[in-house]
Amino acid sequence: MSMINAARHHDEGKLEFSFLMWLAFAVFLVAITITRLVPRSLRPRVGGHDDGKSIFAAAKAATYNSIPFAFM
Repeated sequence: MSMINAARHHDEGKLEFSFLMWLAFAVFLVAITITRLVPRSLRPRVGGHDDGKSIFAAAKAATYNSIPFAFM
């Protein structure tokens, strides 16, 4: 494999990883936004405690916690 092909393959891997990160972030952002619109007493308590976090911080945390499972 030449250096050019290796670099191209590496760039494709970075692009795929970046695409997965943004896609997962968008999905979690929508899910967390919908969840935050539900009254606090009716919210599901799954996973960590996101009290006090912005929806963006919670979506980022959920993304970084779940993306490694895509590569197992």
